[in-house]
Amino acid sequence: MKKIVFFYCTYFILNTAAFPAQEVIISTYDSLPPFAFQDAQGKLTGVYIEIVKIAVSRMPNYSVSFNVVPWARAKDQAKKGEVFAILPPYFHAHDWLTETEPKRPYIWPYSISLLTQRDVVICNEKILTRPRSKYPDDYQGLVFAMWRGDGRAGEEFSNMTEDKKITVHFLKNVQSTIRFLLKGRADCTVTSKIPFAWYVKKMKELGEYQKYNTMGITLKEVLIISSNDGYLGYSDINSDKNYPFKKDFSINFDIEIYKMKKSGEIAAIIDRFVK
Repeated sequence: MKKIVFFYCTYFILNTAAFPAQEVIISTYDSLPPFAFQDAQGKLTGVYIEIVKIAVSRMPNYSVSFNVVPWARAKDQAKKGEVFAILPPYFHAHDWLTETEPKRPYIWPYSISLLTQRDVVICNEKILTRPRSKYPDDYQGLVFAMWRGDGRAGEEFSNMTEDKKITVHFLKNVQSTIRFLLKGRADCTVTSKIPFAWYVKKMKELGEYQKYNTMGITLKEVLIISSNDGYLGYSDINSDKNYPFKKDFSINFDIEIYKMKKSGEIAAIIDRFVK
C-alpha cells in the first residue's frame, strides 16, 4: 500500500514539474499614473498592474508578463490576434469591430470590471457659494484649466467654450493643471478622479503643492459627470488556435477579481497609490 501511495505522489510531483505555468502576455501602457506607469526604479506598476498581478498569482496554472506599448499599438495587436489580452480597455464591444465581414468585436470577452474610473469637476471652493449641480450650464462665466487633448469634458462643454460662455486654458499635463488652479488662474477643471488625486499626493510629498498654493486655495470635488469601468479585454482573433486556454483563464481570473472586490483588496490597492 505504501508503495502505491509513493508511486502516485511521485507521479504527481513529476507531472507538475513537467507542465510549467502557462505564460500569458498582456499589452498595456505605462503613461498614466497611477493606473499604469513606471516607478522611480523603472519598474512597471500601477493600480491595474497590481490588481492583475495579484489575481494571476493566485491562479497556479498561469503566469503573467506585460508588454508595454502605445495604446494604439495595443489595440492593433488585439485586432490582429497578436496578443492574448490588453489592459485596461473600456467596454468597446459595440464599436471595436473587425474590418472584414461579418464585422464582430475583436476583443471578447471582457473580464468583470477591475475598477470604475470617474470623471469629476474639481473647483476652487470660493466659487461654490452658489449651486453648481447642473453641468455644464451652472459653470457659465467660469475659467477652466484642462489637460490638452483630454476630451472628457464632453460635447456640450466644448460647445459652450466655442460660444465664449466658458473660458478654457489648455495645459500640457495634470501637474500643470493643478498648479494653474492653485495660483488662482482658473476656477475649475474636469479630470479623471484617481490620476488627479495621485498627482496631488505626489506634489504634496515633494512640497510643490504648498509652494504653489500661496493663496490658501482649497480645491473641492463638486460632482461626477461620467464613469467608465476598466477591464481586461481578451483578443478574439484566432484565439482558439493561439490561446486555447483563454476560456479557462478568463473564468478563473473573474473568480479571483470577484474575491478581491468582496474582500476590499482592490480598494486597498487604490488607497495605496492615492490615499
